[in-house]
Amino acid sequence: MKWSTEIYTRHVQESKDFYCKYFDFKIKLEIDGFVVLQHKKKTEYELLFCVPNSPFVNKLFHPEFEGKGILFQMEVDDVEKEYRRLKRLGIKIKLPLVNEPVNGKHFTVIDPNNIPIDIVQLDFPSS
Repeated sequence: MKWSTEIYTRHVQESKDFYCKYFDFKIKLEIDGFVVLQHKKKTEYELLFCVPNSPFVNKLFHPEFEGKGILFQMEVDDVEKEYRRLKRLGIKIKLPLVNEPVNGKHFTVIDPNNIPIDIVQLDFPSS
């Protein structure tokens, strides 16, 4: 089984640039107003972005995402290294690096669609 996420947004180009620059995605398919991004190393990871009211999709999928009520979480082995890497690339950090009992060590950035991306290092003790 493969699971992917598709976002209907006016920010298709900005989303493509953001995920390719900061999170190692590449373009798998691109046609007018639609792009499929695939992670370069973990090719099962895909993000799709499409303009609202696209003429080539069913009307069920026409409404634009309004940027609320969703969060992407990316788990990494070394969150401090990822924090430094993204800061070097010039990404805007919304929530600086913190360490919390439930969320572990993490920080948050916001994508062009106003989706928070929480980058975490979960070091829960094994039971």
